[in-house]
Amino acid sequence: MERFGVSLRKLREERGLTQKEMAALFGVNRATISHYEGNLSYPTADILVNMANFFHITVDRLLGRTEGAPELLEGLTDEQIQSVKEIIRQYRLLNGVSLEDDAPC
Repeated sequence: MERFGVSLRKLREERGLTQKEMAALFGVNRATISHYEGNLSYPTADILVNMANFFHITVDRLLGRTEGAPELLEGLTDEQIQSVKEIIRQYRLLNGVSLEDDAPC
């Protein structure tokens, strides 16, 4: 899981968060975030899921277990994600695509 620490640091920095700010978000101390980023320790499953949700990515992606194209919503703010969802909803309405179709929104 060497990639985990690198991935976490990159995501944190992309959001403009300090280790201290990130620690406060997940109820740990700054040193714990530093240990995660240095691959000296790893978060509990609950914290890992919360981190993935916060960054809008899968746990597998956070752990570096998936390769390829980045997730479409990765790195977007909650407000931006809501805007994308609204655009998709409007597109479906305008093009007669059922809102109950498989594509999540």
